[in-house]
Amino acid sequence: MKIRFGLLAVKNPIEKMFEVASQSGISHIEIDLIKDHSYVESFGLKRIAKIKNLAKKFDISISLHIPYTINPSDRIPMIRKANVEYLKKCILLAHNLKATHITTHLGYCNGLPSWDWMRKQALDRLVLSLEEILPLCKKYDVILAFENVNPMPKDSEFFYLGDNMRDLDYLYGRIKTPFFKLCLDTGHANTNEGPMRYLRKFRDKIVAIHVHDNKGKYDEHLAIGEGNIDWKNFSKELKRIKFYGPYISEVFSRTPKETREDFEKYSR
Repeated sequence: MKIRFGLLAVKNPIEKMFEVASQSGISHIEIDLIKDHSYVESFGLKRIAKIKNLAKKFDISISLHIPYTINPSDRIPMIRKANVEYLKKCILLAHNLKATHITTHLGYCNGLPSWDWMRKQALDRLVLSLEEILPLCKKYDVILAFENVNPMPKDSEFFYLGDNMRDLDYLYGRIKTPFFKLCLDTGHANTNEGPMRYLRKFRDKIVAIHVHDNKGKYDEHLAIGEGNIDWKNFSKELKRIKFYGPYISEVFSRTPKETREDFEKYSR
């Protein structure tokens, strides 16, 4: 089966990206909802119909990426509720666009990462939010894929949820539904336990992979081969589990086409 490779539409409206993607051998576009041209409210019925027609014309699938500022684990109930309502609107949009999935970060919290009780409380608040959100995913047949993230510095008074495999284990232990999956971010994983460990442990949950490299300490979004990820063995494992994508480029220094070609070198 042919590998599906994708690009992240951030700077330009998605309507401008279909022809570019097609000419570059790209078969998937992830829409980042963080710019004014891609805010959820910008997708009216006419725009949705146009995007669906373009996706069909160019045979390109679509997914959504929730802004990283969204925090369904916020400790203030009113703010947490607003985040949940926003996510519900994104689920409906994904349904209307016939998106393959939604990718989202899990949230964040103030407090020392070493304070396990604070992380546990934040995770439990997140579970409550997900228990409200995921029935809507089932109703509209939309997969919610959370993205593993990179850790903040150890002395930071701020931490991300999902910055380690324990968080993922905890959430998958609490939530049992086929609509709660994983978007594996290779670069983020490389600053943690390593992409191979994520791949082997959560292979049945992965619906998409964000592709970029780093040297293991910082989230640098380097080109494939410029960091220390073992892409050859990573690609072998992907072949073994028969995962064909989408692989979505998050390399800043090269075009999605160049990143696709770099990735394919290791996949031969």
